[in-house]
Amino acid sequence: MTYYESCAFSKPKNKRKNKKTNGYKNKAKRICCYTGEPFAERHEVFRGPNRQISIDNGFQIDVCRAMHEELQANVTEWAQRENLHWKQHFQQMYEDKLIASGMTSKQARDMWLKLIGRNYL
Repeated sequence: MTYYESCAFSKPKNKRKNKKTNGYKNKAKRICCYTGEPFAERHEVFRGPNRQISIDNGFQIDVCRAMHEELQANVTEWAQRENLHWKQHFQQMYEDKLIASGMTSKQARDMWLKLIGRNYL
């Protein structure tokens, strides 16, 4: 028995969820999808509050450091075009998977909107 279990008022449990990260595990095996360079970084396609959803659902691409910084900044025309392309790609992939499991296209779109909150197609 630990000290806190024997106290009159036990230590409160941590209720905060641990955030997921991509870390450096298998980083040596990651290859940039644009340049083919090794040691690529993981880029979560959906940012901000949807970052954890991106990690959970695999909405990520492996890119080299320079491309990752450009995609994250999202200021160049190329980066904006590529970010939109990947968002559309992953939305289409997600909806196709749901349709293949028996949902209608409307139900699949509604599930996407509940998950991400925005339609990119």
